[in-house]
Amino acid sequence: MQLNRLLSVALSAVVCLASLSAHSQQCAVVGWASQNGGVTGGGTAAATVVTNYNDFKTAVTSAAVKVVHISGTITFPAGGRISFQDQSGKTIYGLPGSRLVSSDQTKDGSGLLSVKRCSNIIFRNIIFEGPGAYDADGWDNVTLDASTNIWVDHCEFQDGMDGNLDIKNASDYITVTWCKFIYNKTPRPDGPGGSDDHRFSNLFGSSDGATGDRGKLRITMQHCWWAQGCKARMPRVRFGKVHVVNNLFNSTVASQCVMAGFEADLLIESNVFENVASPIDLMDNTFTAITSRNNTFTNTSGNTAGSGTAFTPPYSLTVTPAAQVKGLVTASAGATLTSNSCGGTNPNPDPTTYTLAVTAVPAAGGSITGAGTYDSGTVVTVTAVPASGYTFTGWSGAATGTSSSVSITMNSNKSVTANFQAQDPGGSGTIRIEDNATTAQGLCAYEGSISNNSGASNGRVINLTNSAGKGVDWRVTAPAAGTYTLTWRYVNSSSSNAYTMALIINGATVNSSQSFPRTSGSTVFANATATVSLNAGANTIRLQSVASSATADIDWIEITGNAPSAANCTGTTASTLAMLLPGNTTESRELTGIYPNPTSSNATINVTLGKNEQAAIRIYDAQGRLVENVGIVRSVAGGTQKVVLNLSNRTPGLYYVTVIGNKGLKSNYKLVVK
Repeated sequence: MQLNRLLSVALSAVVCLASLSAHSQQCAVVGWASQNGGVTGGGTAAATVVTNYNDFKTAVTSAAVKVVHISGTITFPAGGRISFQDQSGKTIYGLPGSRLVSSDQTKDGSGLLSVKRCSNIIFRNIIFEGPGAYDADGWDNVTLDASTNIWVDHCEFQDGMDGNLDIKNASDYITVTWCKFIYNKTPRPDGPGGSDDHRFSNLFGSSDGATGDRGKLRITMQHCWWAQGCKARMPRVRFGKVHVVNNLFNSTVASQCVMAGFEADLLIESNVFENVASPIDLMDNTFTAITSRNNTFTNTSGNTAGSGTAFTPPYSLTVTPAAQVKGLVTASAGATLTSNSCGGTNPNPDPTTYTLAVTAVPAAGGSITGAGTYDSGTVVTVTAVPASGYTFTGWSGAATGTSSSVSITMNSNKSVTANFQAQDPGGSGTIRIEDNATTAQGLCAYEGSISNNSGASNGRVINLTNSAGKGVDWRVTAPAAGTYTLTWRYVNSSSSNAYTMALIINGATVNSSQSFPRTSGSTVFANATATVSLNAGANTIRLQSVASSATADIDWIEITGNAPSAANCTGTTASTLAMLLPGNTTESRELTGIYPNPTSSNATINVTLGKNEQAAIRIYDAQGRLVENVGIVRSVAGGTQKVVLNLSNRTPGLYYVTVIGNKGLKSNYKLVVK
């Protein structure tokens, strides 16, 4: 018993020492990147904290910025891949929970970062999320091209379109440590490249003919994890001297893991392969040499042996015993760092303090507690206190939601805004209609889509189609005519967006340029307000785009006043159509001016206009939702014009067609599609 106890203690000590040794390796560059002068990145330069795409792109492409800290989720626009070129001495670090996201699956628009002709660069603790694998010869999440002395550490690469991380074009002295490669999204089939499952993670060297790679592509990969979904290329190597050490391969869909391509020189040691096929793929036997030693293979099929004698690394490296690799890698690989400090040895320590700024909008609306300077990691409670005559409506900036008190973790400089709203002196209530409300709950129609946004109150927003005249319609009931306050929570961050919309109440435009000022980020929300007169009974409220560019995404609308309530949009009859459709009157010329009616394909509508008059034609379904905006009909001399409506793709049923002129013409018609 005593001997067993001693052996147990000794074994525990060995595991503990191995863990401590592995932890120490997380704090300094090892392997090939430690050669040729090593990697120091941006050194002790002050960090530039970025929270949105435009600021991130500016910081990355500016040679003057040496340390970049990513805060939160940064979503790339279509075609937003960033070219990071001709720079030296820079660190890009992801604060805890941050990620870079692209959903572009086109050949030319895909990818997140293209790193070209750079040196002495550090990437740490970043989640790179792509749109999913699709074989269209697109871009990888990250590509290292003609770059030297690069350290990629504690990053997670997800769902790259063409691949997760590729290294090519004579790149050299590269180390990739504690990184995770994974595919969470179903691969898209039928790509022009021919593969229906292109979950191919890492390609080192672009082709057998790229002979400029000879003597280059010296790469170390240690403590990395090729997790579920990875199909092949873990990595596939041409020309390079690549050290694959202490890595975990356990994707159950893997058909090839380490792939030895043309003139590859591979040292594969102390790795763990579980439930995979072809752990070491010899491909066409055109490699230079492969040494396989001290690896563990569990429930694998295919080749596990090397061939020839691989290169001897010029650097010293602490190799973790294979028996301890799985536990260490699954616990620490990926964007798992909680601090960019390693006992003072890291060249880019975090700032020790951060500043929290607070703002009240409007300034007279109330006060906010919690502003100040705090140590990194401090959790601060921020409270909004409305002034007399005002109510608190919600947070924007670094805080979200409508609770009067929120907690903020200080891991960067942050600012929060408390939004207040003046109370209606005679009012006695506020209702909110969210973007997931049904037609029975007051959300009648929107011309666009519902999009995900982490900053929204319920994680979603109404994203209107980028075209003039597109809008969103709500319906509310007021118990008595009077003045009401409308409040929208919105986000509107792009510099190319429109910052005004038309506000239409019961068919009449009450403000042709309702302001929705630019917000500072794609997940940073603000409030816009308007004071309007509502009729007793049901009222329609419409926000409508005034330009072909994108405009504000709407989180919710609130109506404050004399006990308003959400009205049911469904069950609308011809007699109530005037209240639902913008620009309508009670005039109804049923079955006249439009023919044939019923129809199964096309219908023609006669529009009679005066001199220099123009009119818009819109088609609504039986629930009052706009299904088509035919466009503007113009007349120079006046008279009757015939406009053909294509209805061949419409679901059979009852529709309403409206004609709204700019000189008083307002007509609507019933139309039956068979």
